[in-house]
Amino acid sequence: MHSMKKVYSLLAALMLIGLLAACGNNESMEEGKQGNTEPKTEQVAKDSFPVTLKDAADKEITIEKKPEKIISLIPSNTEILYALGAGDEVVGVSENDNYPEDVKDKEQVAGLELNIEKIISLKPDLVLAHGSAGDMWESGLKQLEDSGITVLVVHNAESFDEVYDTIDFIAKATGHTEEASDTINDMKAKLDEIEKKAADIKEEDQKSVFVEISPAPEIYAAGKNTFMDEMLKTINAKNSVQEEGWPMINEEAIIKMNPEVIIVNYNYVDNAVDQVLDREGWQDVAAIKGKQVYTVDENLVSRSGPRIVEGVEELAKAVYPDVFKE
Repeated sequence: MHSMKKVYSLLAALMLIGLLAACGNNESMEEGKQGNTEPKTEQVAKDSFPVTLKDAADKEITIEKKPEKIISLIPSNTEILYALGAGDEVVGVSENDNYPEDVKDKEQVAGLELNIEKIISLKPDLVLAHGSAGDMWESGLKQLEDSGITVLVVHNAESFDEVYDTIDFIAKATGHTEEASDTINDMKAKLDEIEKKAADIKEEDQKSVFVEISPAPEIYAAGKNTFMDEMLKTINAKNSVQEEGWPMINEEAIIKMNPEVIIVNYNYVDNAVDQVLDREGWQDVAAIKGKQVYTVDENLVSRSGPRIVEGVEELAKAVYPDVFKE
C-alpha cells in the first residue's frame, strides 16, 4: 500500500509539473464565436451558450448549454470549480481529490486510469480533463467522446498568468464568468501582498533554495522556468538549481550547490525532513547545518488552482520566517 501511494503521489506530481504533458501546450486559451442565441438577461449575456472554446488538445469544443452535471478528472480542475461556485454541479472527481471536504461525497471516477463505465453512468454534460495527463487518458477520453459526452482538455498552467487564464477558461465552459473575476482578483490581491513584503528583502539577504520533489536515491528538483521557480522569484529567493525543468540531480551536485534552505515537496514519505537532515555526507550543507529543511503542502504548491497563492505564502514563511511571520 505504501509503495502504491508513492506511485500515485509521484505520478500526480509529475503530471502537474508537466513531465507527462504530451497534448498540453502554452497557447493562449481563446473563446470562439458564440451562437446566435439572443441573451434574455444581463447574466445570460455574460454566460451565453452555446460557447466554443479551443482546448489543450487544440480542438474547438462547442458546449451547447450550461452544464448541470460536471466531472473533473484532476484536483486542480475540481478546486477551480468549487471556487467558481460550481461545486453542486460536480458529480464525479478523481481518487486524488481531497479539497474541499465536500469532494469526499462525490463519485470517484479517475486514477491512473479512467472508469469509463462509471463516468458514462453519471451522464455528465461536461468532462474536464487536463493537458498534463498527456497520452495516459487518450483512449479513454476518445471513448467518452464517441459516446456523445463533451470532453474539454484544460491547459496545464505553468505560471500565475496561466492559472488565471485557466480559471477564466473553466468559467466560460461552465457559465461562471462573474465568479471568475472575483476569484482572480482575490488571488492577485493576495499575491500582491506577498510581493510587497518580499520587496523589502535585500539582494545580499536573498536565500538560495533547493526544492526537492522526490527523495533519494533518485532526487528530482525544481529547476529554471518552472512554476516553482516563478514562486521562488516572487518571494525574492534564489533557486539553487540552474538546469531547466525538473531534472534528476545526484547528491554530490546538491552538496556542491550548498543551498541555505531545502524544501521537501512530497507527502508520501514519513519523516521526510529527518531523512534529509540525516543524509550521509550532507553535514556541511548550509541548510543541514542550520536545520533549514522544511516541508510545504504539496497540494498547495503543485495544484494550479486558486489555492496556489496560499502555497506561495507557505513557501515564503518557510524560507523567510522573520519576514512573513503572522
